[in-house]
Formats: sequence, C-alpha cells, structure tokens
Amino acid sequence: MKRSTGSVTGSGWRRKISLRTKLFLVILFVALVCVVTSALLSKALTERQIEKSAKEYEEELGLTSSSPGLPTPPLPPKPRYMTLSFVLAGLLGLVLALVLSYTIAGRISRPLTGLTSAARKITSGDYGEKALIGGGREVKELGEAFNTLTEELERNEELRKNMVTDIAHELRNPLTTLRGNLELLEDHKIESDDETVGSLIKDAELLTRLVDDLRQLSLVEAGQLELEMGLIDIADTLSRVCQRLGHEATSAGISIFVETEPMLPRVSADRTRIEQVLGNLVGNSLKHTPEGGTVRVAAALRDGDIVFSVEDTGPGIEREELPYVFERFHRADRSRSRETGGAGLGLTIARGLVEAHGGRIWAESEVGRGTSIFFTLPVPVVEPGDAHHPY
Repeated sequence: MKRSTGSVTGSGWRRKISLRTKLFLVILFVALVCVVTSALLSKALTERQIEKSAKEYEEELGLTSSSPGLPTPPLPPKPRYMTLSFVLAGLLGLVLALVLSYTIAGRISRPLTGLTSAARKITSGDYGEKALIGGGREVKELGEAFNTLTEELERNEELRKNMVTDIAHELRNPLTTLRGNLELLEDHKIESDDETVGSLIKDAELLTRLVDDLRQLSLVEAGQLELEMGLIDIADTLSRVCQRLGHEATSAGISIFVETEPMLPRVSADRTRIEQVLGNLVGNSLKHTPEGGTVRVAAALRDGDIVFSVEDTGPGIEREELPYVFERFHRADRSRSRETGGAGLGLTIARGLVEAHGGRIWAESEVGRGTSIFFTLPVPVVEPGDAHHPY
C-alpha cells in the first residue's frame, strides 16, 4: 500500500524555513501589495485627472466636435515619464520594504532564537542558562516566564540530588548498624541481651518510619489520602499531643506550654491526622530548641478559622530559607539536622495534611529569636437546628 508523501514533504520544507524568513516574506508580501496597489491607483487617478483637465481646456476654448472647418487643438500631452516615474517609485518602495521587513523580522525573531538556544542548553542539563528578555511586551512576558520555569527546574534538580543523598544517608546508617550487629551476633561476638535487641529494634523503627513517611508523602501529593472526618475538641487535641511528647521535652530540659482561648468551637477534621501535624511541628521544635528553652503551643479563633501556632526559642531560620521550609528533604542546616535525626519530610507532610483539610500553613522566624509555625482549620458553618453544633 502506497502512502502519499506530498503533504509530509510540504510540511517538511515549511519547517526548515526559519521564523525570521517567514516573517520577512509575509511583511514583504504585504508591503509589495501595498506598493503595487498604490501605484496602480495613482496611475489611474492621474490619467483621469489629465482627461478631465483636457475637457475643461476644450470648453474654455469653446471648441466642440460640431464646429466644422475649425481644427481641434491637441489635448494636453500626458507626462512623458509618468509610467517610468511610477516604476521607479515602486522599485524604491520595494527596496524600502525589503530593508524594513528584514529589520522588523529580525527584531521579532531574535528573542525567540535566544529562547530556543536557552531551551536546548537546559535540555542538556545546563539550568544556569537564562533567556535574554527583549522585544515586545508579549515576548518579554514569555522570556520572564521561561526564566521563572528555568529557576524552578534548577531548584527541583537540586532537590532531587539532595533527596537521593538524604535517602541514601538515612538508609545507610540504620542498615549499617543492623548488619554490623547481626554479623556480630552470628559470630557470637556479642550477647543477645536486651541492649543489643533494643538497638536493633530502634534501627528497624528508623527504617520503618522513613518508608512510612515516603509512602504517606506520595499519597498526600497525589491527593489520595483518605480522611476520617469528625468534630474534634481543640483543647483536648493539644493536650494529648503535648502529653505524648512531654517525656521527650523533659529529657531535653525544655518546657512546653499550652494556651487555648476559652470556648473554642470544635472543627471538622481527622483527629489522627491533626494530631500528626501537631506532633510533627512540636517534635520539630523540640529538636531545634536548646536546653532551657521553651515551646509554646496555642490555638485561637480568628476570622472564622482556628489558628494553631507552635513557637520555639531555637536559633531561628534565615529569611531566604523561609519559603522552602515546607519543601521535602529541605534542611536549612544539613549537618545539624542529621544530628537531630529525621529526613526532612515532617513539615512537608504537615503542609499536605493541613491543605487536605482546607487550611493553610506558614512559618515566621527571626535568627536568634526562634521560629513560629502557624496553620489554620476552618470552623464548620452551622445550619439552624443542626444537632452537631461545633460548640
């Protein structure tokens, strides 16, 4: 069965022509049509004007075709070089059209050529390449959007590299310890006592937590996390979380304070997930608060939302790091974070869980003054006669 190649060939040569050439030909064609049309119209109008002038000339002399015996004077001659003048004018207009068309096409296509070159370099992995922003408003907007996309790609690539490094680090330490202890047990070089078994269990728990965090993060980001919604009491939820982490705080010499406004309405939420969010935030604050410091957990009603806050007296976060604290595997101080444990997923998971409840989360910090993490949960709207009143 034969296939027609005419359309493929036609589209092929059209693709080979550059944008600048296409623009040049289009502008030139339009200019040429304008020049030719103007020349023809000018020629026709000039000839008509000459004929009109000739008739007026005859009338002024009082001569008509009915006057016998009198010679009819010749009509005023048409300019000898009229046609040549139109040709020269057309050629001059064509030359100007050529120059202007080529210049305009170049100015339009130059920024796009730069974008193409930058895109090819980015494809090869050079994310530092930026497009030169020039041309008209639309082209400038395209260039700015392209550069923004490039910066985001560069950051995502950096996050990807860090993620691989972090996962390898988080897995290597407990795996190395597990393997070492198991080999020692196999060689009967250590006793299978409570301390050894406890160490093995701890390493296994670290691996399990990392795998669970990665799985949960994937569900959150894919929007596939199921929530078991119900009305929850704010004060009770805060107390449960802080009580669970109280031993860790006491061991580290850190004080935890809980503050709630009286008569806070209940919110519709998944109790387990909200306790997980608060646990991640409080646990993160405990890891970064020095001995003798404090962690303050509070909740208040503001503009129809319950605003939760977790404030610590830790070292704080640099201003330029704040926009990224909820990114996965992000660590403001990588070496210090490894000492305190964790893979940098807690805040990312917290953000996903809060947003799944229709809330928002953000961070405020000042170096040397501590860090505050806030998140909101909407208070449900109560219809008249609703038995499930939030208060």
